[in-house]
Amino acid sequence: MKRFLATLVALASASLLLLPLCGCGSNLSRYEAVYTDLFDTDCTFTAYCSSDEEFETVSEAVYNELSRLDSLFDIYDGGEGSLKDLNDNKTLENASDDILELLDIGVLFYDLSGGKLNIAMGSVLSLWHDARETGILPDDSELTEASLHCDIANLEIDGSTVTISDPEMTIDVGSIAKGYAADKAAEIAGSYGLTSFALDLGGNVKTVGEKPTGKWVIGIQDPDGGILKTVEVADQSVVTSGDYERYTVIDGVSYSHIIDPDTLYPADNYRSVTVICESSSLGDALSTSLFCMSVEDGKALAEEFGVEVLWVYEDGAVESNA
Repeated sequence: MKRFLATLVALASASLLLLPLCGCGSNLSRYEAVYTDLFDTDCTFTAYCSSDEEFETVSEAVYNELSRLDSLFDIYDGGEGSLKDLNDNKTLENASDDILELLDIGVLFYDLSGGKLNIAMGSVLSLWHDARETGILPDDSELTEASLHCDIANLEIDGSTVTISDPEMTIDVGSIAKGYAADKAAEIAGSYGLTSFALDLGGNVKTVGEKPTGKWVIGIQDPDGGILKTVEVADQSVVTSGDYERYTVIDGVSYSHIIDPDTLYPADNYRSVTVICESSSLGDALSTSLFCMSVEDGKALAEEFGVEVLWVYEDGAVESNA
């Protein structure tokens, strides 16, 4: 937990770690790059910079960082030292700081959410992954059997060595990886001196600084289409978990990708939950946790971190703690 808290402070402060190399001065132009092969979504990097060359340099560095983390956290095609390596071999020696920090986030939020966010339930999530591929719902008996292998206590971290003591358990960090990656990529961009940029990793938006014309205007999507509302932010993240982008329809019923650990079925308390806070890592972990929690418990957890939350219900009603 200490490592996670230290990481959270460092990532939240990334925008302050700036070098005077790029993005300084009054003649700034808007640039945008879209990366279509990362984290199973379209990732957009928007920045204000003083030349094509400067933007291209930073954009390449941001892409390389996101690509590195995507490969590291990939449980299907990741290479040596990745989470796939950990899942396959049940042990990972000399684990990278990024894996150790991300696992710390998962363990912490398992406790904070009362188990509603559980990175150890890969065995259950894989059944729902198969369902999205085949169009056939997982059998309840299969889900129940898989749920017996989701005890996060079987994830053991000793220094830089990570071990999974249950041979049937696997780790899946899809609920928190994009937020962490957004913070780390922002740190890279900041190291080049960029003072005005935004990263959008498929519903996970991190902003640093302001645009030359003022704050960033971020649209919170209406699950039924269009924009529900806009928020103006600077040096903040706007992170949404919802049932309207990643889902599958089986026998006429829509099933989202966010699985409630208690029911083993997609959570259906809300259409979406949006968290506004400084750290994208925190926003990602909270939005996933709150999506599976009652609004009362969610408000209590949000209050612990002092973040703003917007809940959208099935009937379109909107509730906020602000």
